Amino acid sequence: MSEFKKTRIGVQKKEQAGGQGFLLLEVILAMAIITLAMVPIAQNLTDSLKIGSDGNKMAQNYYLAQAKMEEILVQNFDTMANASGTQVMGVNISWQVSVSPYDGDGDSTPDPDLKRVILQVGEIKLETLRFRML
Repeated sequence: MSEFKKTRIGVQKKEQAGGQGFLLLEVILAMAIITLAMVPIAQNLTDSLKIGSDGNKMAQNYYLAQAKMEEILVQNFDTMANASGTQVMGVNISWQVSVSPYDGDGDSTPDPDLKRVILQVGEIKLETLRFRML
């Protein structure tokens, strides 16, 4: 007698032929279940990557806004004025600066030695006060 037995998915030894193997249908079904379970995991992974990318872009925009604000604050106090543009440090991003007199003591009269500077770079908004150096 031969020690091998022909089965549905191939040849097995006779000792293993007693229902211990898997049918091809069972293997395919298990693979389908695993595949279906992996779909939400893959979607979460892509969502996480997008969130990370958005955070990176936000940090870059904040850095660009700080750099632009430094450029503005080194200007002569008397020549600071409203302006706008589409580039900061070689990066194409829209920006707008608003410079206005500021009432520092609350007497409804703007202080001639104090200006309010509001800068919008992309979705980042920075605001500061600039005073005249004596």
